[in-house]
Amino acid sequence: MTPSHREPTHEELLAMAYADGELAPAERREFERLLESRADLRQEVVRLQRLALLARQAAGPEPIDLEWRRLALDPVQRAGLGLGWSLLLCGALAGLGSAGYVLWTSDAPLLLKLSASSVVGGFALLLALALRARARTRTFDPYTEIQR
Repeated sequence: MTPSHREPTHEELLAMAYADGELAPAERREFERLLESRADLRQEVVRLQRLALLARQAAGPEPIDLEWRRLALDPVQRAGLGLGWSLLLCGALAGLGSAGYVLWTSDAPLLLKLSASSVVGGFALLLALALRARARTRTFDPYTEIQR
């Protein structure tokens, strides 16, 4: 039994041209408006972009890619990165906690205490929202399955 062959629809042809960057500016804007309301079409574009990236990946590693892989396996590099991130995180948390404690137990004006707290809270909120957005859009990222 042979698989049935069907011609791609007009929308599928547009998705292919969009993924390849072949649409004229006006066609691109029109197709992007269509993408806003069509989750299935967005997934099709992601699938096509992944195929293009996988085809490029099949070409073989570049010398810089081999060096990055070697570095990733180097125990000194791995230990240094782990220690560096741990020190950075612990130092930042301890510094923020100490600064917050000193600020709130001092005789500083309430407005200063509130404004400093709102800066730290705003930063934490923006970071949390950026991480949330990254998690929600990860399925649409054509680079998630690509190894350099």
